[in-house]
Amino acid sequence: MYMRRRTSSLIVLVLTSSLINFAPARASDPRPVDVVSVTWPGAAAIPSTVQEISHLIDSDVNVRWKTFTTLVGDTKDRTTDFVSGKILDAPIELKIRMACTGTASSTFMYGVRNEAYKRLGITDFNNRYLVIVAPESGCIWSGRTLLGSPTSTNGIVVLHNSGSAFIITHELGHTFGLGHTNFLRCGSGAKDGAWGADCKAVEYGGVVDVMGNLNTQSPLNTYHQWRMGLLDDSQVKQVWQSETVQLSPSDFANGIRAIYIRDGQSAYWIEYRRANPGLSYKAGLVVFRLDPPPVSSIVSPNSEDMVASEFGTELGTDVWMLNLDNYTYVLSQMSGSMSALSATTFSGNVVLNAQINGDKASVMITKKADITPPPTPVLSNPATWIVPSAEILESGYDDIDTEIANFQSKIDGVVSNVKASEVENWYPTYLQPFTVPKTLQVRDLSEGSYTLSIRATDLVGNVSEWSDPVKVTIDRARPIVTSDFKTTAITGNQVDLAWAGAKDAGSGVCLTNIVNNEGVINQSSSDSKVPNLTISNGEALTGKAQVFDCLGNGVVGDLTVSTTVLSADKSTRSGKWSMGSSSSGITSLKCTGKCSASFSAKGHADVLVGAGAAVVAVGGKPIANIADSKLAILRIGASIDVGKTKRIIRVSGANFTVFGLNLVTSTFTNINNLDRLPTISDLSLLDPEQDSLGQYGFNSTDLSQEWSVYPMDGGTSTDAATLDLCGALYPSELKRLARRQVIATKKDSPYTFLSTEVVAYSSSAAAKQAHIELMKAFAQCTVNKGYIDASGVSVPYVFKEILNLPTGLVDTGSRLIVRAQIDTGSQARELFGIYQFNNEMFTGLYVMTTPEKTMTDAQVQSWLQVAVTMANRLNGKAA
Repeated sequence: MYMRRRTSSLIVLVLTSSLINFAPARASDPRPVDVVSVTWPGAAAIPSTVQEISHLIDSDVNVRWKTFTTLVGDTKDRTTDFVSGKILDAPIELKIRMACTGTASSTFMYGVRNEAYKRLGITDFNNRYLVIVAPESGCIWSGRTLLGSPTSTNGIVVLHNSGSAFIITHELGHTFGLGHTNFLRCGSGAKDGAWGADCKAVEYGGVVDVMGNLNTQSPLNTYHQWRMGLLDDSQVKQVWQSETVQLSPSDFANGIRAIYIRDGQSAYWIEYRRANPGLSYKAGLVVFRLDPPPVSSIVSPNSEDMVASEFGTELGTDVWMLNLDNYTYVLSQMSGSMSALSATTFSGNVVLNAQINGDKASVMITKKADITPPPTPVLSNPATWIVPSAEILESGYDDIDTEIANFQSKIDGVVSNVKASEVENWYPTYLQPFTVPKTLQVRDLSEGSYTLSIRATDLVGNVSEWSDPVKVTIDRARPIVTSDFKTTAITGNQVDLAWAGAKDAGSGVCLTNIVNNEGVINQSSSDSKVPNLTISNGEALTGKAQVFDCLGNGVVGDLTVSTTVLSADKSTRSGKWSMGSSSSGITSLKCTGKCSASFSAKGHADVLVGAGAAVVAVGGKPIANIADSKLAILRIGASIDVGKTKRIIRVSGANFTVFGLNLVTSTFTNINNLDRLPTISDLSLLDPEQDSLGQYGFNSTDLSQEWSVYPMDGGTSTDAATLDLCGALYPSELKRLARRQVIATKKDSPYTFLSTEVVAYSSSAAAKQAHIELMKAFAQCTVNKGYIDASGVSVPYVFKEILNLPTGLVDTGSRLIVRAQIDTGSQARELFGIYQFNNEMFTGLYVMTTPEKTMTDAQVQSWLQVAVTMANRLNGKAA
């Protein structure tokens, strides 16, 4: 049974069982299982000792899993072997009883695991499993596990007042990412039906394999085998029309071993089971539903299932077994057989008839013919086609009965086939578990201006109507970018530059980002005429520069640009000169009568002048005239390109003022093509309160497009904790009015956790209280080198010094910056946290890595600069 089943990784088991003894066996994939126990004041004794549980791993659990993963005729050695590992003889004494539900339960599991391996002297437990034997704690469940994946090689199992090998076996299934085998039970006696008042989803009730809740030796169903990788996609036959399939038994390795059928909004998984001595089912087909029930249709002994969030469309870990014969499951007791040689879906559209021929079942599938064409495609507004990967079709074009096979376009009346794209960011759903759906993107269309219509064809040949025509212009050309920059203004130490070398002859340049090594956008320009950047005089701006046109075609390269002022007093002069005014830290020289000032420079130079008119010559040849001005302020009189070698630049005239030259040095290298990606909508920002908080922390424009930024689960409420450093108590948590915490993720991120958090407290005094509590917890944690959690398990912290703090952070008395290694061994992680307060507002920046990927000093400095940006936002400054 899932705990908060739609989002959590915790699975529990409520069951009754009896022990079955097996002989030990060898296998090729040894996975050590360590056993420890816990106790607390007033706790009862555990029903089985750790030595007895460890013995069961070898004598029972090992044999079961070896049987489940050894398939008839398998030429691959995929057998799983759970073997007994280390034992902790003395129980781990906790201060309080074990939590049964919620985050406290998972915290308990992690904490006990860390403490257990410290006592066992094992620092690397990434390839070990741990069984925690706990006494009676009032929990409804007998076993609890952290949900893993088919590639997992570790896990934590909690036995609650139990010594059952079957429970251990079941829970270890969850470490492979397996869900429960449940039961579809209709009160009317129907074998199948729509979820609702009649047909219910009985948790655990599909006792056809070990992932139900009754002790059985029956093989894993093929859906669970498929999820574990014990059968390939090619061994699952998707059926769209009537046909006959030769189906191998569920415990065989070769041949077609499962059938997938979609019937409207329902999905079916069919397997063939041989009769097995000692098991109640007959030889025949076993049918499972994959489309999940609404919460209102779930029957479960766990009340948490009744308030869980609804299932989504994603392909789940659970299945719901149909009763095709005389199977019953009542009060955790079962009888009869669930298999049969025939079945009909509740719509009547699909009929299955099987005939057993030797080792296989010949399954004749009669499916109602699909003669309904796909829905008529609707083209989205071409104004939204601003990136090559933008989908040009509105949602709802999917075929009801099958899938879209291909598209055709009609361009100015000419019909042709269009090579479709796969839907991006697709995940398997119960209606499409194998094949990525097809769609059309801007990049799939021909270049040019024309009138466009689209139609779709499904897998069985039905063709939709043509979409309404729209006029479109498709431009595939990318911007042409060179390293040509021109100075547009100098204010103080800041130099404004126009990237004159970034051009696009088609739709124009629409977005330019300068991105640092962490993927943080240091500067961005959306000026449609020319990108504008700002740098500090004498300092270099470096980073990955992304330049996109207005249709999302782009390039990326390594940019370096810097400016240096060559002041007028560094020139060779003729005529009468005197000291003039100063502007932006630059002192001018004023010419009386006829004068000239000569500079030696190369590359790009901007001539800085004040009042008066002048002529600019390079190598003795006049190339620019500076218009007359009566204002004695610094201005850019001319922009010139001298070339790669130094030449003499002469500024001459009468009665004018010169400040000098602003020299721009820039390179743009390692240029590659880059398509702009669509922005993912954050619906939480439709809430005005969340939108207001969103201006302080990460948003989608702060990070490069390979990063995704979205609210954490529970990140838009004050239900979850804000301050949790060193496990301290923070009474100020009750004084939070609103909260927004977002997480940033990308493929192959160097960080295990990257997040910003924004909190509005009820008052400045409440925020001040929070800062005081935080500093107190930090001081105590530093002295104690960690803390003891509520269960009595120690959590060590090793704090590191942080050097070279930048200017711009909030005042020292309103912040805390922490860099610490938390815990030890394989569970150690490094936290870099920056906590900043201003009036009633708080922002937190949290970066976490593993010890193997500890942050470099350069990375720390990068995130400190991000914290400066967040401080500016806290202080109401533009950032």
